[in-house]
Amino acid sequence: MLYHAKTDIGRSRHSNQDTFSTLKIADDLYFFLVCDGMGGANGGEEASRIAAEIATANIERDLDLVLHDKDLDTDKYIPKILAFAAREANLAVYDRAQEKPELSGMGTTFVGAVVYGSTLYAANVGDSRLYIVRDGSANQITRDHSYVQYLVDLGVMTSTQAESSSKRNIITRAIGTDETVDPDTYTVTLEPDSYILLCSDGLSTMVDRAETARIICGPGSIEEKVSSLIDAANENGGRDNITVVLAETDPAN
Repeated sequence: MLYHAKTDIGRSRHSNQDTFSTLKIADDLYFFLVCDGMGGANGGEEASRIAAEIATANIERDLDLVLHDKDLDTDKYIPKILAFAAREANLAVYDRAQEKPELSGMGTTFVGAVVYGSTLYAANVGDSRLYIVRDGSANQITRDHSYVQYLVDLGVMTSTQAESSSKRNIITRAIGTDETVDPDTYTVTLEPDSYILLCSDGLSTMVDRAETARIICGPGSIEEKVSSLIDAANENGGRDNITVVLAETDPAN
């Protein structure tokens, strides 16, 4: 599997509060993560950094069992360790905020993925997203924990209206803002010649799905595709930090 990750401050922010993590455990086992911090002063930056460090350490430790227990039911085990990593990250961020009053209210989104063979396992909290891109289309796998998604679920707003709403950045669930959190988990069978995209909303709110898919399915190396996505977000305004993790599954034989 080929993968590349990059983060960019964008054109409007004074600091970058996004953090990403990539981890190769074995030739067929990988972990990817994007966290988009929020909070005054250095709060968001610290929240995303802590969450990424804690989650990655937990995942690296717990995935070791996948390599050594051939009878393990990975479809049950891997979603559980992703959810556990998110909860451990949540507690670490929450505890840090309790220790430092100036960091009160800090938090971060979380979208993490484990790829094991041809199966993708994912977990999310907040509105950072995971897409599967293939054959010119970008399919969103994760579901946003956001106010506009809540309105979509109620039938008050369409998905198209939600994408352009001025309230689309209001999230209803985050890592670190409460003592406990409930991440959502997903399991997807990957098709050959697919791309896995994890991103902060600095990309998803600046570049629509059609353009995202066009760039990813177009020519160029995976590094060039990541840079092109970030360039497109900046060209469209760059109103937030932009983080992209892009992985390409093995091509069809």
